[in-house]
Amino acid sequence: MATISDGKLAMRTRVRAHPWLSLLIAGVLVVAVAFIAYSSLDRPSWIHYYRLVDDHTLLLGTESGPGANVRVTNVSETPQAVTITVSSFFFQLGPSTDEGYDYESEAKLVDPLGTRFVIDGSSGLPVKRANCAPPSVFAPVCP
Repeated sequence: MATISDGKLAMRTRVRAHPWLSLLIAGVLVVAVAFIAYSSLDRPSWIHYYRLVDDHTLLLGTESGPGANVRVTNVSETPQAVTITVSSFFFQLGPSTDEGYDYESEAKLVDPLGTRFVIDGSSGLPVKRANCAPPSVFAPVCP
């Protein structure tokens, strides 16, 4: 499109964005929103107990909603303690009950547990050792 101003011919051009650029920007926004949503719904879970499978393997008892993605997200070992963080991602549309579901997650240690303490990474508190498998984890004699 040409216009004349002050006796000179000036050209005005319209710059158009490539159609793929809009799709790329929309895709980046969708990924960013999904990441933010996942990060806000993925929370550390309180560890209720731990059980020894062998010297290097622990089962950690936590609670979350039905169908939650529960997993060990961090294991840190020192000569005195093993600090473990278990996280759970839970999302449900609509109303729900306050009922929790029990989950056990496995943590592998580099060194044997021995006399070290197990610390909950989310609370910083020691975790109690269980004697038995669920549902009677603290029973004096396993059924």
